[in-house]
Amino acid sequence: MVATESTADVGPAIGSAWQSARSGQPRPLDAGRLALVTLPTSPFWARRYTRSFLDSCRGISEDTAATAELLVSELVTNAVRFAGDHTRSHRYSERVSASLVSLSLRHFREGLLIEVYDADNNPPIRSSPDGDAENGRGLILVDALSAEWSYFFPAGGGKVVYCFLEIR
Repeated sequence: MVATESTADVGPAIGSAWQSARSGQPRPLDAGRLALVTLPTSPFWARRYTRSFLDSCRGISEDTAATAELLVSELVTNAVRFAGDHTRSHRYSERVSASLVSLSLRHFREGLLIEVYDADNNPPIRSSPDGDAENGRGLILVDALSAEWSYFFPAGGGKVVYCFLEIR
């Protein structure tokens, strides 16, 4: 299922960190979560965390890890861009008022589930940037590099955008 601007809220992916473990559903071999705030440095820290997490997982190739880092970077960048407060710059003393972003990584035998939560209640929209545009290609990359991606709105508000990366 690929998300587009008209896709209905389909709910969490099977094995999601956002649902309780259920009998018969796959359980992750490894799982990790990182909380960030909507600051320009958040994608950097999300990539670092992803690399560290994947280095501790068995069966993850360098190509898969590099692709996962790129996907995480794109999803966290979108979360910071669209859930952050664009009306002011963040100074050290203003970090308290920044929105939260949550990254969840779940390693299964067949792939990696990447979930990024942000406080924005608007669905992600895959744009069609022209050749000169400097932005707007993040979800195009996510669509091209992952086996599937979508989003859902958790009960407490905000949204979770997720993708599933097959292990090569």
